[in-house]
Amino acid sequence: MKWYSIELEVTFYGKSFETVQAADKEEAKLIAIKKTEKNLNVSSKMIFVTQTKEINP
Repeated sequence: MKWYSIELEVTFYGKSFETVQAADKEEAKLIAIKKTEKNLNVSSKMIFVTQTKEINP
């Protein structure tokens, strides 16, 4: 598993950043969206992924 830094844009809240561990980029995006949904209590329709970077150890 690799670590990813995900930058998200959330309507009405602005930018949000998540660091997640996942098998690939797509899984990392899904995990970050779910975490943001739960933390900010917003719909996934309000969350847009703007950047995904793999973090090198």
